[in-house]
Amino acid sequence: MIVKTIQEITNMMHANVHGDIDDTRKIHGVVIDSRQVTKDVLYVPIIGQRADGHVFAKQTIEDGALISLWQKDHLPYPDFPVILVDDTLKAMQDLAKAYLDELRPLVIGVTGSNGKTSCKDMLYSIFSQEKKTQKTQGNRNSEIGLPLTIFDFDEDIEVAILEMGMENKGEIMQLTSIAQPDISVITSVGSAHMENLGGRLQIAQAKCEILEGLKENGLFLYNHESEEIKQVLSTLNTENKKIVSFGQGGDVVITSDIKYDKEGIVFNCNILDAPVHLRAFGDFQAMNALPCIFIAKACQLKEESILKGLADLEMTKMRTQLIPVSNAYILDDTYKSNPESAKAAIDTLMELPTQKHIAILSDMLDLGSEEKQLHFDVGEYAKQKGVDELYCTGPLSRETSDGFNGKWYETKDEIYEAVKPLLDQDCIVLIKGSRAMKMDTLVDAFRGKKQ
Repeated sequence: MIVKTIQEITNMMHANVHGDIDDTRKIHGVVIDSRQVTKDVLYVPIIGQRADGHVFAKQTIEDGALISLWQKDHLPYPDFPVILVDDTLKAMQDLAKAYLDELRPLVIGVTGSNGKTSCKDMLYSIFSQEKKTQKTQGNRNSEIGLPLTIFDFDEDIEVAILEMGMENKGEIMQLTSIAQPDISVITSVGSAHMENLGGRLQIAQAKCEILEGLKENGLFLYNHESEEIKQVLSTLNTENKKIVSFGQGGDVVITSDIKYDKEGIVFNCNILDAPVHLRAFGDFQAMNALPCIFIAKACQLKEESILKGLADLEMTKMRTQLIPVSNAYILDDTYKSNPESAKAAIDTLMELPTQKHIAILSDMLDLGSEEKQLHFDVGEYAKQKGVDELYCTGPLSRETSDGFNGKWYETKDEIYEAVKPLLDQDCIVLIKGSRAMKMDTLVDAFRGKKQ
């Protein structure tokens, strides 16, 4: 965690203090939420669409914060010490960049429509075998979340693994200007955010912004199966960058069938001598592992460290997590959904050995004008792949149900009542939907945690 005197942080932000301070005391961490204040933190009041954090600044000082940032256009200035800045968000980002520059870890930036969190988790598990490694926690991968992640880094960090999310053009470029990766990865390009960006090529262009902040002679890895990424790369100047592709036809490839059991998957790749035992499910997870393996070898980690890291992988929850319930299993993939990840999850479901394969699907959001057809296609895909039963909820998922000729329910409670008796059988139940659909509550219900 960042621990600095007020003078040190004002120097890092090129800012000034209003009021009297005791410069022998140090800040211990940074928060933007007044409810998360602990003793001696730096409070950053963010100006949002629904609330202005300046309103809570005085209360944070009373609750133990050492000092607060304060945007200069907010007059009059308060009667307690503050650090005056032109823009509180920009100042927080500047402080994060200066702190990361001071720590000087190996920085690995990961983005992608699907797979970035899994790739981040794999990199963390591998590098932690040999080096002091820290990573993005949860979904703190935005212009606000990434600086907060950096502030949590310890002074002895050796490897920083930063997930970089985006919804609009320019956001990845902003994140790389803060983090300036030594190594960057694009796991995939899919249909997420088409409503904002217009199409897959535009999404690829936005993802490829991760090259903008890549350090000179940095390493960039991308999914060779994405024609859109290849198209964008052909228009960019990639001199002084090492470019490596993974996936079919790329530099790093899977060289065997992918075998499944209830513990995960096993496969071979062309740059390791031994087979990989990956504690995760899905052919797409084998694909996500490829750049991680290459990066680890490029950084001269031992092969046994790579294999152990993947075998002992602890995935972020709600991502192809297999959970025993009664005589069945729940395949929890409820963190998010889009057409590509939904189809990949169906593929994973069908690879797992069981007597009956069941899917519960909800809406996929932010897909733009083609959303109804894309939902129908997922239902049709589930039918083609041999899913035995499909249950759907959510207004758009009526189309998914129609594509399968499945069952649609108004509420998750109704699905719970319909599916619960089936868990006495030998079956696996996939549950998936966009985060806003809160399908994880259905997982909790099946696990006996129903509210």
